Amino acid sequence: MPQDKSNGIRRDKRVRPKIVLVCSLVLILLVSMLFTGAGSGATGSAQTAQYVVFREDDVAPKADFAELQAVNQVHIDKNVPVTLGIIPHPYPTPSGNQLIEVSQTFLDYMRSLTSNHLFQFAQHGYTHLDTGPSPQGPSEFYGRPYAAQYNAIKQGRDDITQAFGVTPTSFLPPFDKSDNNTLKAAQALGFTEYSTAFADVNMNQGYKEGIKVDTISIELGNNSLQSLENATEQWLNNPNSINTFIVLYHPSDFKGADGTVNATELKLLGDYIDYLQGTGRVQFTTLDRSVTTTGNGAVASSNSVGTTAVGATDVPNRVADVPVLAAILAFSLAAILTIRLRKNKNSRKR
Repeated sequence: MPQDKSNGIRRDKRVRPKIVLVCSLVLILLVSMLFTGAGSGATGSAQTAQYVVFREDDVAPKADFAELQAVNQVHIDKNVPVTLGIIPHPYPTPSGNQLIEVSQTFLDYMRSLTSNHLFQFAQHGYTHLDTGPSPQGPSEFYGRPYAAQYNAIKQGRDDITQAFGVTPTSFLPPFDKSDNNTLKAAQALGFTEYSTAFADVNMNQGYKEGIKVDTISIELGNNSLQSLENATEQWLNNPNSINTFIVLYHPSDFKGADGTVNATELKLLGDYIDYLQGTGRVQFTTLDRSVTTTGNGAVASSNSVGTTAVGATDVPNRVADVPVLAAILAFSLAAILTIRLRKNKNSRKR
């Protein structure tokens, strides 16, 4: 009895669009899930980390040595890093490397810190003398010729390297006053970080003359714990804040009226660090980002943290995988569809 092929043909014409539609919907669903997964990974982990840098200026031979040791011990006890702004040549004499020749006690102490990951050695000018007064006040470099600035910075850098075996990469202009030639000279000498006052560069954070700039956020001296907390909360809760909060102080800030170490000021620093740790929202680092800690004995990273969002480094790789996976899925579905259509074609022949 002859078979009626018309029903099979009509049925096949109805089935084929359904197969294509189903496969297309499945493909769209799977690709959407991949993008959603990648997106959720970025959303969940790419919040910009917030860093606190302690910048300790005016580190020099014979300059408030007891205070220098006392405040550094707070950082050791709290496991919080600090950037030391070293003045290489603060006195008229001797003419050689004063970091080596002026105080053996200072030299030995500073050398002992080079093996401690909490301490970054930075350069704080050369003489720290007011040899280039600016319209805004004293300055070692403002208005001086480029060559003079270059030579002074180079000599200071070389003195630090000779004395401590460490080549500084962060430059801190004395009095937080400088000019474009200072930036250019520091960059030409291999410095990669530059920290000064906002008024000196008219920016909070960024790049100028090819060097990364971070400006001071607050000075520890003459501030109460409450005022320090208020300023920090304002920074933490402002969505437009930069990601780095720099706290400036000097060893002399911890000298009491009687010439001894001021225990009250030391406690203020310790209490402020405890407050910062208690927020659970900051990490401690140095200007060169060589180490990051959360305090309390924890080291978050011993590598450069830069300004990359926490956890964001894995997102580009995951997003880049999406087109590859989508292509594999599309090929697989196309193969299934081809096999299905061939089966239908063979069934019609039978």
